This record gives sequence, C-alpha cells and structure tokens, in this order.
Amino acid sequence: MMHKFFAKTQFIGKNVIYLPQCHSTNTEMQTFLKKTTLEEGTVVMADFQIKGRGQLNGRWVSQKGKNILMSVLLNPTFLSLHQQYYLTIIQGLAVTDALSHFMINDVKIKWPNDIFVGANKIAGILIEASVSKKSIDHAIIGVGININQQEFGTLKATSVLLETGLYQNRDHVMELILLYMEKWFQKLKNKQYEEIILKYHALLFWRNEKHTFRVQGEPMEGKIQGINDRGQLIVEIQGKKRTFNHKELIFIK
Repeated sequence: MMHKFFAKTQFIGKNVIYLPQCHSTNTEMQTFLKKTTLEEGTVVMADFQIKGRGQLNGRWVSQKGKNILMSVLLNPTFLSLHQQYYLTIIQGLAVTDALSHFMINDVKIKWPNDIFVGANKIAGILIEASVSKKSIDHAIIGVGININQQEFGTLKATSVLLETGLYQNRDHVMELILLYMEKWFQKLKNKQYEEIILKYHALLFWRNEKHTFRVQGEPMEGKIQGINDRGQLIVEIQGKKRTFNHKELIFIK
C-alpha cells in the first residue's frame, strides 16, 4: 500500500510503502529489493513488527500503532568501507534533531546506535549495508522511535508522550525525521566530516563524565572521549585512552 508524505525533501520519502504489519521493515525492504528496483529514498513503514530487530540480533519491541517503525533505502556509493560508520552517525543526528522539536530534556546519542533521554532509550537505529570490494552499494536504514507508547514493562525506555505529556501525529514526526535524514546525508555526501563529528560529539551520551563500564566482564571507571576515524569509542580508563568496538564495552552506571 502506498502512503504519501509532505516532507519538503528532494528524494527521501517520495516513494513510501505502508504495511499495517510485517516481520520487520528492514526485512521487508530486503525482500522488495530482491524482486524489483527501488528508488533511492524509498521508505517502508509499518504500524507493527512481528520480529522487530536491533543491532547484533537484538529485539525491538513496540506496541501496535503507537510508534514510528520504518526503513529508508540509501545508496551511499561515495563512501569507502571504513567510512560506513558515518551512516549510523548521521542517522543519530537526524533523529535527535527531529526529536528536539518536541523535547524539554536533552536528547543524546548513546554510542553506537541508540537515542536516549536521560537514562531511558527513546529510539534505536539498525543499518544493514550491501557492500562490494571497495564501496557500499546500498544501505537500509532501520529506525524505531517511541512516540505515543506509555508502557514498556521492565525495559528502561521512554517516549515522546511520556516526556512531554502530549500525543504526537506520527506522520508529522516522520516528515521531520526524513527532512533531517536528507540534510545530514547531503552533508556527508559533500564531505562535511568535521561538522558531522563536532555535532555528534556534542550529543554523545556520557561524554566527559565519569561512569562505570564493563570490559571483559570487569567493572571499570572511565570517561568517554569521543570516537576515532573508524567509529570506535574512545574511553579514558586509568589515565589511558582505549578504543572499543560494539559489544566490547557495556554501559553500567
């Protein structure tokens, strides 16, 4: 089923496929790509995911019709393989920019792919790229954002409604996200790396604060410094700067 947005974008969101229910929007996008050619900027959106996915096979749980569940097709062929992490960065910036329109409290990016308000998760990003030997052919950008959900069980999560007390029109929020996605994607295409990293560091969760992390099963105190040119997290632990890949370090408190 087709769906129309009125975002003032050049290409993202001009072709929208709406599904009342699906396994996951990323999986559906992959299925469509096997059957047909899709325009760059195509969006797959759903009201409910049976098997919503997060990073490294994590689960994304969302109540039906309450939140934003979508995937966007991009063709970042201008990026080399070692620059792939920039896709996660700019999507984090797009989501925080959009959510900042509604939020009183600061919206932060928890490395590598979660969006937090205070100590609670409000959004997650899952990027699945198809790569050739030296470049990225296409990337599916999966985004899940808690908008009007009020109950999360034991999960440490929040929503725009819980933070503001106001229900939001999901289409309006999606239009903002698509607009900011295109803005940051164009900046990346124009090689505005310094601006992107500066903004990312300014929004980085726990940056320059002393916190406890788990490294190889052991709790350690450290301060997040930022990320390096491979997208790894730099943490100062016992006076030494150490770098970590995803899942090598766990945030505790």
